[in-house]
Parts: sequence; structure tokens; C-alpha cells
Amino acid sequence: MTLTRGQVVGVVVALVAAGAVLAFWPREEPGVKDAITQKIVQMTDAAERKDMAVLMDGVSDAFESGEGWNKQQLKSVLLGQVLRGNWVRVFVKDLQVTEVNPSRGDVQVKIIFGRSQADTLETLARDSVLNAYLIEGSFQKEDDGEWRAVQARHRNMSPSELF
Repeated sequence: MTLTRGQVVGVVVALVAAGAVLAFWPREEPGVKDAITQKIVQMTDAAERKDMAVLMDGVSDAFESGEGWNKQQLKSVLLGQVLRGNWVRVFVKDLQVTEVNPSRGDVQVKIIFGRSQADTLETLARDSVLNAYLIEGSFQKEDDGEWRAVQARHRNMSPSELF
């Protein structure tokens, strides 16, 4: 069976149309827990890549910390944490997200920074310098549709609290 040029063009047009329908089909937005979890994963990945722009995009301009830091002061603290040393590994442990309402969620998470080439939390502890923090805070969906941290407080954790 030989296809004519018109039939081939028809098949290609049909495939392109089907692809466009799938690409532009409305997707259900993730729930509060999933959206905040995805944002935290993006932010920790950005920290590992030392991409401060992406990391700080996850922080609201209205951010306030329990320590009295605003967004700019938080950026200075994170710059020191992320940029010092050669290797930075960032691990998220025990992430808990609680939906407050459809545009706000509370978070409690352990964030572990390590200076290492380790690829798991278990190997990180034995061959690196660790800094670990318990972070409690809130994320809010802002007017542009992005989820951002609006408040947080932290405390240092000892290595024995991690495992």
C-alpha cells in the first residue's frame, strides 16, 4: 500500500493537531501539599546547583523570619551557607505540609547541608561536614500563581537528631 502525498500530509496534520490538544489540555493544579512539596524540591535543587536566583524566587518579598530577617537578609545567610566550600549537598528529611487553606500551607522540615560528594543522606554523615536545621514556616500562593515562603523560623539540629 502506497500513501499519496495528500494522505501523508493529512496524517501529519492529524498528529500535530492531536499533540496540540494534549499540550494545551487544561491540567488540574496540584493540591496545596503537592505544590509546596514541589517548590521545596525545586529550591533545594537550586541550592545544590548554587542557583540563588531560583532559590530566592521561592521566597516572598513579604518574607519574615522568626529571627527578624527579611528576604534580603535571608539571601545573605543562604549565600554564606550555599556558596562556601566546594561541594554542597542538600537533603530534605521528614517534610510535613499541612494545608491551612487553598492558598496557604504550613511546613515543618529538616534541611541538611553537607560539604561532600555523597548522594544519600546515610553516606553524607560519614564523609562530610554537616549543618542541619529544623525549619517551620508557611508558604502562600501569591498573585502570580507561584508558591513562596512567607515566614519561617529555624533552629540548629545536632547530628543525633537526624537519624
